[in-house]
Amino acid sequence: MNSSKLAGTWYLTAVGLALCLIAALFLWLMGRSYLRAKEMASWPKVPCLILRSEVSQRRIAENVSPDYRFAVLYRYEYEGRDYESTRWSLRGSMPRSEMESVEALVQQFPLGSTQSCWVNPQVPAVALLKLDSRAAGYSLWFPGLFFLGGLGMIVGAWKKSSAS
Repeated sequence: MNSSKLAGTWYLTAVGLALCLIAALFLWLMGRSYLRAKEMASWPKVPCLILRSEVSQRRIAENVSPDYRFAVLYRYEYEGRDYESTRWSLRGSMPRSEMESVEALVQQFPLGSTQSCWVNPQVPAVALLKLDSRAAGYSLWFPGLFFLGGLGMIVGAWKKSSAS
């Protein structure tokens, strides 16, 4: 086999390997997210009392438009002990540029209302008003296609190389 064909085989192998590694990283991240969301769905659901529900505004500089967050505080009881939490979701309240979307959360969780929250049984001080989505698990096929494509590139390059 001449050196240019061997160089082409190694090039395709490197590209295929890079594709496999990137796809494997996304498969791992998305799989981890799905498994975490699946575990959270089994957390006990308890009633909680909303003690504070408001829009929090933050401006990092005078010439930058402000961002808005949902600021919440609620009390709940788990296994005979009282707890308080400020977490809306596992990642907290994401900053948003539109105040209306945050005001909708304030209306959904009004001050003084009783809502449902999910309590982490291993760490009862952690409770959430919103569970993570399991959508990542339903999308694993997409990076899986890139992983298989990378493997196909590697196998094809070496099959073609050995046939020559």
